[in-house]
Amino acid sequence: MEILLELSFIMDKRKEGVALFITLMVIASMMTIITVSFSYLDKARKDAGTTSVIIQGDLLYKNTTAVLKRFFPQGRDNSEKLKLIYTAPLMLSEPKSHFNLSLSCTPLLTGVPINWLDEKLAWKMAEREHLAQETLTKVMEEYNLEEPNQLEELILREITGKISQNEDYQPRIQQLKGIISKRQFDRVIMNYYLLYDDPKALAVPWEKYFSFGAVDAKTQIDGVYLTAEFISVAFDIPLEIVRDSWIVGESTLMTFLKENAIITPMNKIYSSKPLNAMHCEQSYAYQKGQYKFNFNYIKGRSSNFEFNGKE
Repeated sequence: MEILLELSFIMDKRKEGVALFITLMVIASMMTIITVSFSYLDKARKDAGTTSVIIQGDLLYKNTTAVLKRFFPQGRDNSEKLKLIYTAPLMLSEPKSHFNLSLSCTPLLTGVPINWLDEKLAWKMAEREHLAQETLTKVMEEYNLEEPNQLEELILREITGKISQNEDYQPRIQQLKGIISKRQFDRVIMNYYLLYDDPKALAVPWEKYFSFGAVDAKTQIDGVYLTAEFISVAFDIPLEIVRDSWIVGESTLMTFLKENAIITPMNKIYSSKPLNAMHCEQSYAYQKGQYKFNFNYIKGRSSNFEFNGKE
């Protein structure tokens, strides 16, 4: 398979020399891994024959996550590789069969996990629960939502899986605890809008303050790819000041706070280096159609696969 790799990367002038050498090594390494790992994709496409487009998507999903696992080995500093994959989508194509795919990834844990609102999913770490609660309260106040208490209740019900005592409907299947995707959270916001006729909730850029996905006892917030909006709310710093000095992917939270004379314990909530935690979207051509799916990839494990259908 002839593989075309299109990468665009804007280098900081201050990082010529060593940084350029490292970047070239990363690109060469990535090309090698992609060439080997995707060499059998055309065979998989042909073998699939008339099988459904969902099965084809599942094949690509498994191949892609295998590549990510090899490219981002655990226990190593993958900073340059992460910067590379976040910069531009990876484009692969095979001219003969007109097979092509596009993979784009973004940092996953750039805000406080919404699931930390639940004491159990915060793993009884008061700092986590407090941060999630304080962030939600400030965001609702900043956007002047009409029924903040009702919205918080709806979010908690979705996280815990509990239903209201006043509800007649009893689900036959017990809902898994936690909000594991932005799509699931969006449904909560839409439900709030329909119940309380408050369109302001739809205008909130929730993804700039919260992250959505499964959490465990070791979950941290990415201390390098935080959003400026979340930093502003979490540390009570005017957003303009954060935007002037915070460089996503370059700055670290600890250095940023020191430069702004802010002393606060990290309490292992934030990572000191970029996390191998990302949300990826992949589109592919199949049977004269273009389809898309997305998933989360965290420390060698993939989850939350969602097939989005035809584009």
